[in-house]
Amino acid sequence: MATQIRSFGMSKMTIGSCSDFHNKVLGFITTATPAVLHIENLTVGYTTAVETLVSIVNRQRSFIATIDLKNADKTRDNASGVISNVTNAYLTSTVEATGKAARLLSPQLSPYKGIRNHEYTKQTAEVKGMLTLLDQPENKAAIAALGLTAEVESLRAANIAFENAFLSKTTEMSDRMTQSDVKSADAVEAANTLYGEIIQTVNAYAIVQPSDAITTFITNINGLVGTYSRIAGSSNSGGTASGGDDKPVIPGGGGEDDRPVIE
Repeated sequence: MATQIRSFGMSKMTIGSCSDFHNKVLGFITTATPAVLHIENLTVGYTTAVETLVSIVNRQRSFIATIDLKNADKTRDNASGVISNVTNAYLTSTVEATGKAARLLSPQLSPYKGIRNHEYTKQTAEVKGMLTLLDQPENKAAIAALGLTAEVESLRAANIAFENAFLSKTTEMSDRMTQSDVKSADAVEAANTLYGEIIQTVNAYAIVQPSDAITTFITNINGLVGTYSRIAGSSNSGGTASGGDDKPVIPGGGGEDDRPVIE
């Protein structure tokens, strides 16, 4: 009776368990070597499938740049709010210089009322327009008269910081596009299918060309099968095969046998 790799309900595993299972199988393949197991033609594809699963399981769920975006946006919200509020407050100033400065700036700033509630990219463009307006010589002098020069520069720095963080987030998104295009179910199916072909091949060679290396590999995989079938809550079956006339044919083995060829 030849030792065979047992089967189990792989579809019941979570994607995390599935990834871990295939990664361990790949480790045993590397130890035994694909050549000894007669699966050289399957190993490259299987390795790629396993790596894809690993990348999906460890895929980032949030963006690193998000915190920087929020901080920069909060700063520019506060700065633009201070500029508008101080300008409005000075409209009733009893000091001629500050009252005049406020009356000059107020109507020009009116298009930016509620700017902090606007969509991120719209706000970025609006802040740029606001800064261009405030950089005009007469307006710049009015800003200085109201003591808002530092606030304007803070707004400028925050808007630049926001743009940089937004570009960083875009880069992160680009890096993830290939990975996000891969559906988890498709990745699992690809790995499971290749695993099935590998097991079919190894089991066949365990019958017609048994070796210590193949037996050790089968023993190791059956250990994984036993462990992961319990994790998945499924049963496992198989494990032995009898020799005799029902032995499969090894590819390229010659002869007139019309039985299926292992591919």
